[in-house]
Amino acid sequence: VLVDDKPEVALRRGDGYLWLVLDAGVHRVRVEGSLANVTEWEWTFLLKPRQVKIDAPGWTITGVKPDGVPEAQVFFALKQKAAAGAATYDRQEVQTIAAVDRHLELGLIWQVRTTVTRLSPVGKAVALRVPLLPGENVLTSNAVVKDGFIEVRLGAQEKSFDWESGLAVVPTLQLATRADDAWVERWHLVASPVWNVALAGLAPVFETDGQQPITGNRTILAGGGDLIPTWQPWPGENVDLTISRPEAIAGATITVSRGKHEISLGKRQRISKLELSLRCSLGEDFLVELPADAEITSLTHNGKPIPVRKDGSKLIIPVRPGEQTVSIAWKTNVALSFRALAGDVRLPVESANIHTVISVPEDRWVLWADGPRRGPAVRFWGILICSLLAAIALGRTTGTPIRTIEWMLLVIGLTQVPLPAALTVVGWHFFIAWRRSASFQRLGNFSYNALQLFLIALTATALGILITAVGEGLLGSPEMFITGNGSTSNTLRWFQPRSETLLPRPGCFSISIWWYRFFMLAWALWLAAALIRWLRGGWLSFSSGGFFHRKPKAQTTPPPPLPA
Repeated sequence: VLVDDKPEVALRRGDGYLWLVLDAGVHRVRVEGSLANVTEWEWTFLLKPRQVKIDAPGWTITGVKPDGVPEAQVFFALKQKAAAGAATYDRQEVQTIAAVDRHLELGLIWQVRTTVTRLSPVGKAVALRVPLLPGENVLTSNAVVKDGFIEVRLGAQEKSFDWESGLAVVPTLQLATRADDAWVERWHLVASPVWNVALAGLAPVFETDGQQPITGNRTILAGGGDLIPTWQPWPGENVDLTISRPEAIAGATITVSRGKHEISLGKRQRISKLELSLRCSLGEDFLVELPADAEITSLTHNGKPIPVRKDGSKLIIPVRPGEQTVSIAWKTNVALSFRALAGDVRLPVESANIHTVISVPEDRWVLWADGPRRGPAVRFWGILICSLLAAIALGRTTGTPIRTIEWMLLVIGLTQVPLPAALTVVGWHFFIAWRRSASFQRLGNFSYNALQLFLIALTATALGILITAVGEGLLGSPEMFITGNGSTSNTLRWFQPRSETLLPRPGCFSISIWWYRFFMLAWALWLAAALIRWLRGGWLSFSSGGFFHRKPKAQTTPPPPLPA
């Protein structure tokens, strides 16, 4: 020990440290000594120097920062170790064993968690220079990183050391060990479903919770903890990972799973409402193109009102990922004409399960409906054609004084009553025609009288039916036999399972209800005139041959005269 190049120094050994007595001031201390046959050596001090410079060829030094500032301990490890079979009479130092566990997590952000664990007993400090993975960026503070290595130091009683790192996103990644590593490594890989990972090289062991490890090669890994590939390589072994993103299937990010378009027709204004059920994978603006003169009256998102933003005729609706509902209400100044169509509404994507409802005012007479196949059908015209054909057939039959044109006019009005009632009126005419025939006069007294009573009841019933038909025609609503998809005479409903960006545009043909009232008034006037003739003829038929037949009295034969 030299102090300022002088050997006169006061020394004392204690607690494994060498103490010097120095005068006040700045001094230069030089210490020389020999080490035993060791492969690792630890230099510790109670008073840490400000800066050190170490020149030790053949030794790996850890514990000194790049600027020369030492840590609490400085470790020396011999690079060239003695051969395993070399003879020596000195006591060999026991090699410290550690395990390096690297946990790779490949998600939206790649990261690595590394833990160095002591496998040998405590009591001796450990210093390692562990190589980093390609593209690894250490994020843990106070970690010493130099030349692609991280310096790991475990105190005599410390059992583990860990750090976290970020990892660059690369198409290929290699996990490798070196032949001269003084530790064992274990690799664990967890890959998110957003990545496809192909493995090559050393086969992994797939660890599962509560199950025995599964061995073998797998080409696609999925996160979630079901199968965690783990490698326990020998020195010099490696694994190659080829990483790629799954190719996305082309398609829209928004799905319209259901829609309901309601239109309420008015004389001078039309009120519309559109309800949409959306499923979105990305948050974006949903553009709905409405009629140019549409005036937005309400806009809600999941039942909550939101501000109205428009770009020309397009309504801008902000949507977010997930399921949600959008409701739009607007009005347009459109006069009600002979033909009324649903408004021109265009969505940015195709849609499914579209319901369209048109509400027709009570003072309109719906003549026809047009739109998707699953919708209302006006069956009145088919019934009318069949009735007219039946009237022509009735007019060609003999026995009734009613002409074909009268049958046709009669059945037109009878289309507004139920079929049994209409058949009752037709049967009344045929019964009166049979009443005046000779075959009716030849009936027995009981049958004759019973049928006369039946004719009275049938006449009253037929008159009631005709009066009811006239009243319904003048004061009620026309029966157009509208059916299909729950439609009624004033509510027309259509359904289309799949639609293009332009929503279905069904419509209806209608006129004022007063046209129907006018036609029914003309029919009622004709019916009144015809009914007078029919009743006159019916009375003549009813009274022919007598109203009712009585049983004739028995005639008594006088006794023959007595003989003279």
